[in-house]
Amino acid sequence: MTTTSSVNSNSGTSGINDALKSGSASAADLQNNFLTMLVTQMNNQDPLNPMDNSQLTSQLAQISTVSSMQTMNATLNQLLGQVSASRAMDSAALIGHTVMVPGSQVSVKDGVPGKIGVDLPSTADAVTVNVIDKDGNVVRTIDMKGQTAGVHDIAWDGKNDAGTAVADGDYSFKVNATANGNSVQPVALVFGKVQSISGDSTGVLVDIGNGQTAGVDDVRRIL
Repeated sequence: MTTTSSVNSNSGTSGINDALKSGSASAADLQNNFLTMLVTQMNNQDPLNPMDNSQLTSQLAQISTVSSMQTMNATLNQLLGQVSASRAMDSAALIGHTVMVPGSQVSVKDGVPGKIGVDLPSTADAVTVNVIDKDGNVVRTIDMKGQTAGVHDIAWDGKNDAGTAVADGDYSFKVNATANGNSVQPVALVFGKVQSISGDSTGVLVDIGNGQTAGVDDVRRIL
């Protein structure tokens, strides 16, 4: 008498379900595993307890969905790569132009300071700028009074609070802006000439020299 072994479809499908949840298998692997399981079940099923067709159909639909999603992800990644390359090419037009980007470092050369600015997300009733030397001392405080939302230039003539020209070198500056006593989160800005365009995992970057880079989306003004 020939004995027919019983193959439990639950044990086979559970393995595929686990792979689906963990993402440990590719769509091709899942399809191969499913077909192997299906053929094994058909060859070894118990005639008195046949496999559940609806469950297998449901599992096949899941595998088809995973395969479609992986194909879609690959296509989207290709499109994102093309968009990124296109943006880098478009951004190359910025080379040689002076731009305003987030930053807080400013240099003074021959008594002339670099241009600086501020981006106010909302209207501020008080805006002050502190210019700080390399030793951490505040050498100049600039009162810009109230300002509307937007990008504004900061007028610094390269002198300290006593009206004396500061020494050439590197300085930093900090902007404080408040409305009704609360900070409006101002963004300090610096000017620089774009030397080159590059890219990393965060997107397209503009290099304005002296080791300073900024995302192309952070450019506030182009001169």
